Amino acid sequence: MRPAAFVPFLCLVLACFGAQAQVPSRDFFAFVLLAEGSDGLPLPIVRSVAEGATACPVLRTTAGGGSTTMTLRRRPPGGHFDAVMVCEARYPVGEAASVFLGDRRIDLPVVSLGTPRRVVLIGDSGCRGETLAKPQYCGGDGFAKVWPFGILSEEEAHKRPDLIVHVGDYNYRGTERGLVLPTSLTGYAAPLKVSVYDTGDLDDEDEASLPIGAAYWSQNIEGSPNPDKWSNWRDDFFRPAARLLVAAPWLFSRGNHELCSRGGPGWFYLLDANSPLLGPGRHQKECPPQLPADWRPGAWPKPPALPFSGQPFPITSNGPFRLKLGRLNIIAIDSANAADAVLYNLETYLAQYGEVARMLAEDPTPTWLVTHRPVWAVVRRDKGGPIGLTPYGFINETQREAIHRVFRGGLPRHVTAVIAGHMHRFQAIGFDGPHPPHLAVGTGGMELSHVQPPPSPENPKAPVRVDGLDRGPAYVVGLRDFAAMIVQPVEDGTWSSVLYGIEGQTLAICDSRWPGPGRQRSICELK
Repeated sequence: MRPAAFVPFLCLVLACFGAQAQVPSRDFFAFVLLAEGSDGLPLPIVRSVAEGATACPVLRTTAGGGSTTMTLRRRPPGGHFDAVMVCEARYPVGEAASVFLGDRRIDLPVVSLGTPRRVVLIGDSGCRGETLAKPQYCGGDGFAKVWPFGILSEEEAHKRPDLIVHVGDYNYRGTERGLVLPTSLTGYAAPLKVSVYDTGDLDDEDEASLPIGAAYWSQNIEGSPNPDKWSNWRDDFFRPAARLLVAAPWLFSRGNHELCSRGGPGWFYLLDANSPLLGPGRHQKECPPQLPADWRPGAWPKPPALPFSGQPFPITSNGPFRLKLGRLNIIAIDSANAADAVLYNLETYLAQYGEVARMLAEDPTPTWLVTHRPVWAVVRRDKGGPIGLTPYGFINETQREAIHRVFRGGLPRHVTAVIAGHMHRFQAIGFDGPHPPHLAVGTGGMELSHVQPPPSPENPKAPVRVDGLDRGPAYVVGLRDFAAMIVQPVEDGTWSSVLYGIEGQTLAICDSRWPGPGRQRSICELK
């Protein structure tokens, strides 16, 4: 971190972690998110998140002095979010505004719907916590031990972004992979150990996770010993992001940690863009019941009965939405339920990418696709879907197959970037063929994984040629560093970017013009 940033950052640490021990207070946050209205135009929405509130805050514009009482969002059932009230209102374009709750005030940014000049990319920002396997320290007692997401939030807030894109996975300490269900819940003679539904989390070096089977297990079943709850969202995302939340409007992407079987209730309450404010036919979404209707706590059907066996699983996927921001379109795709290394939920993603194709066909504006799970990413062969005899595995199988079937000739040329996270490292891919460049920026705070493919020992910063990645050679670079990226779009559709580390150092520079047929270059160069 630069010396000049140390004082404000120290203040952030004291505010987030230290002051609460001295002067107990209830947390209060506000932010602006961008969504697509029912008229197809981008719509800013302000959200407030307040502990212990009994009424919604008031939104007041700075220039005109107009005020609006914000409207209440519906809490998830079960009581695990009863301690926090979420409210929202439409947010003005072109002027600053503030949210007032009693004597507390949060000032919010001026929102422009023109081409953004500086876009922050960050993702996979949660913290695992003191788990038995691979524990991760999440505290902040001193400059040298601060959890990385808090540092990155402070650093990026000072870079004056126009837009912040989070590529998903906000809540780790509350979303473990498995559960031990007590006999009081099941009625069985002994506790039952289960794996929570997910469709792949295959970047972990020690243990692949692909619990797709006949049963659907969710941590949000009635009576669960570890349901999704506000305190985990507060500690994993809202407190460390406090400074960055108010720096610019946000585009939130849904990750696999926000599945309904994991942190989905909080996602749809706190961050999901769906809202009645978007216009006719639009409404707040929520997770469906996570147990069959006839499964009663303490009296489950006896084994081998399995929840939802032979029935559709209670999952929810958002359709894609588009933000038209001047000379840049951004299409957000919910890939939370897209299986990493096998074809699963393919029909959902054929429909998703069919809608993406419609959007791209009607508007030739340069476009980024933003999705949590990578479309093209290189992992170890035993962690991804193998292609031919290559020494690598590749993810995401489901999205890539959907794109092949929908876009027979490949994605249109005005798709100038595919942006993702999911892998807990940085990976940048430039293709020798017509594919758009691919960025995975899952470096926001979660424990990092090793670089794949392994770089050359003789020249570790050189791109690695990977044959067979989607029918052609690709050139890949990667890093194992906590980082965030600043992207600068240009009116002609090109863009450049810089990857910054937690001390503000430049880790990589990128340029959309670098890769292409015969150039043998990645989209980024490591510094």
